Amino acid sequence: WTKWPMSALPACTAALKTSTNFGLWWTRFSAEPVRFRTVGILPPACRNPPLFHRLPALVSRCNSHTEPMKNGDVIRCCSYRRAQAGFTLVELMVVITLLAIVTTIAVPSWRALQTRAAIRSLVNDYTLSLYFARSEAVRLNSPVTLCPSNDGATCTDSALENGWVVFIGLRNAAAPLLLQDTMPRTLMRSRFTAALNAVAGRSVTFLPNGQPLGNFAGTTVQVCPDLATFNAMSRDIVINRTGRVRIETPGVCNIP
Repeated sequence: WTKWPMSALPACTAALKTSTNFGLWWTRFSAEPVRFRTVGILPPACRNPPLFHRLPALVSRCNSHTEPMKNGDVIRCCSYRRAQAGFTLVELMVVITLLAIVTTIAVPSWRALQTRAAIRSLVNDYTLSLYFARSEAVRLNSPVTLCPSNDGATCTDSALENGWVVFIGLRNAAAPLLLQDTMPRTLMRSRFTAALNAVAGRSVTFLPNGQPLGNFAGTTVQVCPDLATFNAMSRDIVINRTGRVRIETPGVCNIP
């Protein structure tokens, strides 16, 4: 802030109004000394008042700033030019380095989360399909079969992650009526342990009394992650000869 006598004001204000570095707007000046804020580099006409050249100019951006004076008048100043903002090369490199560190930490955790969710989803969905097949066999008073299928229509010699179907009839029925069809899964692999016959060992047929077909001896479905790093997430779906299901956590993957 700087005090000026009114006699020195006209030449300076005229220079300010024509300068490309300044914008100055005012309402009314009194005969008393005027206080105003300087913005930018002063033109020569504004450096004549005594001692003014010894006072540092306050360089800042003043956008619609209004300041009341002693006698109630106001003065407003605005800078036409604004400082350019941006990032330095050092700042940019620091941000890139931090992003690389965060990504390195987050990606393995994200993959582990996806794998755990995929295995849990397959185990739960297959278990629910077993319950569904049993209940539909009782309700429809007809055999209902659950088996792996990679074509979405019939029982096939395929892994469980390729999908499975539930349909009315025995496992070798031609063009059976589908009750349920599931989509293929990723991030895992599976194996049936009871595989005396490729298709027979993977299918479960429930009779109208709610019991599995007479020759069913039980089976176990081993579900493992596709990456050995996450083998501790492996699950076993154990189906006994009466069709009851339990889930075991072996802690290791038993699929070679």
